[in-house]
Amino acid sequence: MRRIGLYTILLGLLVTIGIAGLAADDILIIGTTDRVTELSFSNSYDHFTWHVLRNTTDALTRFDPETGEFVGAIAESWDISDDGMVWTFHIRPGITFWDGEACDANAVKYSLERTMRLDGPEGGVGLIKPYIDHMVVVDPFTLQIYLTRPDAVFVQRVSDQIAPAMIYSPKSVPDNDFAKGQYAGTGPYKLVEYVPDQRVVYEAYDGYYGEAPKTSRVVEQMYSGADTLRAAIQAGDVDVVFRTLSPQDVAGLEADPNVIIKAFPPSPGIRYILFNVTQPPVDVPQVRQAISYAVDRMRIVNEVFSGTVEPIYTMVPAVDPPFIGALPTFPERDLDRARELLHQVGYTADNPLKINLWYTPNHYGTTEADVATVLKGSLEEVDEIQVQIQVLEWSAYVERMSSGGFDMFLLGWHPDYFESSNFLAPWTTESPESLGTFFNHHPNYGAYERLMDIATTTIDTDVRAKLYEAIQILSTQDVPWIPLWSMTDEMIAAWRPGVHGVFVDITMDISVPLIYKD
Repeated sequence: MRRIGLYTILLGLLVTIGIAGLAADDILIIGTTDRVTELSFSNSYDHFTWHVLRNTTDALTRFDPETGEFVGAIAESWDISDDGMVWTFHIRPGITFWDGEACDANAVKYSLERTMRLDGPEGGVGLIKPYIDHMVVVDPFTLQIYLTRPDAVFVQRVSDQIAPAMIYSPKSVPDNDFAKGQYAGTGPYKLVEYVPDQRVVYEAYDGYYGEAPKTSRVVEQMYSGADTLRAAIQAGDVDVVFRTLSPQDVAGLEADPNVIIKAFPPSPGIRYILFNVTQPPVDVPQVRQAISYAVDRMRIVNEVFSGTVEPIYTMVPAVDPPFIGALPTFPERDLDRARELLHQVGYTADNPLKINLWYTPNHYGTTEADVATVLKGSLEEVDEIQVQIQVLEWSAYVERMSSGGFDMFLLGWHPDYFESSNFLAPWTTESPESLGTFFNHHPNYGAYERLMDIATTTIDTDVRAKLYEAIQILSTQDVPWIPLWSMTDEMIAAWRPGVHGVFVDITMDISVPLIYKD
């Protein structure tokens, strides 16, 4: 009865918004605990928002989950000058946006320039803006992008993995304001409806230039927690669940003969502590170093995740290729060393370090409160530390983070592009203020900037790997972050029998257009 009831409700909604004549089996329903922040190319920077944008429009290139390569999308091919400074993209003829406008070189230029011009405080525009000097439309199907410097990963920067690189109809967006869901893309799906914290509804775009999606109508239903997500898949209310099930719910679903559940390791996603290096009391290096000695990763792994995640000691995933130079430089737990460092800067049991630990309750699933509690307990095993747990919902969390309002806080990272710099640069040299570290005010900022500039313009992977190792060693001393665990729990999906094409690739995402039901 629950399955029929939910499908009836969804069919009613779809008819209301103009998608009539559907049978229940024509709709694929995907359940998630994830949330959209803001559907704006220049002012969003989170996994699920980019997932929605990725399903509804394209970039010049795209990641092919079957081959693991970056291939043509809106651009059918491209040429690179000998000095690596000019990329010439040949736009695929005949592409149209949902609103009927042509997707040509002028539209691509407008999209990229507008996104870089708006450059929202909550966005990831820093992934492309510093690398693009200017663009020239050679003819309607040829666009030249002139770089500020050679870039070893530019083909990824203009891919569908980077929301600021995605292309939209110039007539569909406000010229001087964020899109906030007001845009027309190129497919494979049209965004039919978005209700915050409830659902996203897609309909296949019949003008899509590529292979048609295997399912024409998709609803991504947002659930309040892992327990309700598990209940939904077991009841048959959803066809697929993805991001994020708790360890207990994974175990329960493994025992259910009516549900198929699978992990797709390895995971390039990481979880970590960040510090605003300008915010007292963590503006003192010895304080951050002491905390790095006091954290208990294995207690998190065992008590919160029942051993389903892996502890990490560097920000770079140990997945080679595509990530190179991973060096586990952060120390094992040593409470005596933590106390010694705190004593050096005047903290004692009678005059303890008082620090906040901020987290957000739902964005990373329902285990975050437990993580915060375990971290507080492990840190307070050092008598010189007292931790106050603070909590904010995701939208307020992002806003406070970018305004510098956190001292110590939890965050997670899914790769924007598949190269080690993406796990080192964002918090140090690319977007340190929007990501809350304010590391651009740190005295060693220039050293990181020089190392990163050399690394990202170096083609030789061995040399690049050594430079990334140097950055990781520096980070152990400066401690803008403390790596904690690898998100293998987010590489898990579950689905009902009769559903096909579910696969979590190295982007930590599922390819919705490839999923279908018998």
